[in-house]
Amino acid sequence: MRDALDSFLTVEEICSLLKVERHTVARWISSGQLPAFKPGGGRFWRVRRQDFQKFIKGGVGFRDRAKRRRP
Repeated sequence: MRDALDSFLTVEEICSLLKVERHTVARWISSGQLPAFKPGGGRFWRVRRQDFQKFIKGGVGFRDRAKRRRP
């Protein structure tokens, strides 16, 4: 059972890994950039580890942040 749980990340785990705030991860999820789901209709988002890895390799969220910083 633990192996199955290890294939998912919580928003808090993503925040810790990327050193970003919860609202940043929530924005990525709500915009569809980072696929996520709420298991069993629960309160908390889960992200498949493979989706997170694709997100990181694509640099989607980071690219958006860099665009906003340009004059």
